[in-house]
Amino acid sequence: IQIWNCFGGMVSSRPLGAVYSAHGGTKPVTFVAFSTNGERIVSRSDLDDTVRVWDAVKMERGVGLSHRKFANGNRGGDGQHPPSILLAICLGLPALNESATCAFSPDGKTICAGTSVDRGATNDFGKLKFYRLPEEEKRPKTSKGDGATKSYKEGKKTAMLEPVLTLDVAKGASVLGVSWHPKLNQIAFGTSNGTIQVLFDRNLSTKGAIIPSARTIRQSDGLSELLRSRAPTGSASLLTSSSANANIIVPNALPLFREEPRATRKTKERERKDPELTKLPQPPVTGGIKTGSGAGGGVSFTQYVVESTNYIQNKNIAGKDPREELFKYSEGKSYVAAAYEGDVQRILAEKTVEEEEEEMKPKKKSRTG
Repeated sequence: IQIWNCFGGMVSSRPLGAVYSAHGGTKPVTFVAFSTNGERIVSRSDLDDTVRVWDAVKMERGVGLSHRKFANGNRGGDGQHPPSILLAICLGLPALNESATCAFSPDGKTICAGTSVDRGATNDFGKLKFYRLPEEEKRPKTSKGDGATKSYKEGKKTAMLEPVLTLDVAKGASVLGVSWHPKLNQIAFGTSNGTIQVLFDRNLSTKGAIIPSARTIRQSDGLSELLRSRAPTGSASLLTSSSANANIIVPNALPLFREEPRATRKTKERERKDPELTKLPQPPVTGGIKTGSGAGGGVSFTQYVVESTNYIQNKNIAGKDPREELFKYSEGKSYVAAAYEGDVQRILAEKTVEEEEEEMKPKKKSRTG
């Protein structure tokens, strides 16, 4: 366990105080929390059935760290920490995972922690245990030497605490996270079966869970029962607060009428860049006719023909007549010779336009007469 000073502009790389092998040997520390006044620290390990309470002030000052005992070559050994820093050890708290926590009471004198249950033990209960911490003893004042102080240190021992209260809160489930609110004075804890429970006292707790719990269920009178009995099937009058399906489905509750969630700023920016979602038209071409894609985009048509035919590097074209190349495609073929074959006379019309007009004139006069 290490403590740093987070106040000020710079945070030192070296901790103000540290405790090595807090739970003995190489057992990891999975949870650490300060008390409300910041004078004590509580720690827990998933490989240890204990919760340990430390003096944060003396740990920061380094008091007693020079008197560490080393056992089997491990710093701190197995619980061999000076009593001036390790104030108490709470026993009987098995933890099977790293999510197990604990909490201080608002006054810092009580600790609340949960226990874990094996998966196969369906009949066992996950328990919530409370431990009362020993009051901090005042150091005796001495005027002559350090004899009294030395005897005081030697006589003090780390307190081994048993729970003062045990509650069975979850059958076949482990108690994981525990939180004790300092202002509401209420305890909230989660269990491995996915439930969250809140403990409160009507005299000591304030607000929080007391507000909904104070509301009583409205009692039904005789008139309401009579109207409900005569209500048609499917009417809202049949729904009561105690019925299992006391839900009124409104049109907005159906998926058809639900409003889509509002898009965030990042979502809008991503949609603007997508040409399919925004239906963005193609931008105007700059720098000539756009032919091809990729590197060929923005090249004029003349440049594209020259580059595609490799006209510059092909030296065989120089000195040749292009008409000779075109005549190769017309050898043995004639598209206009059929129009001049033989001396054939074709009558396209028997009368001229003037003759037809002369024939039409007397017919018009006879009609008018």
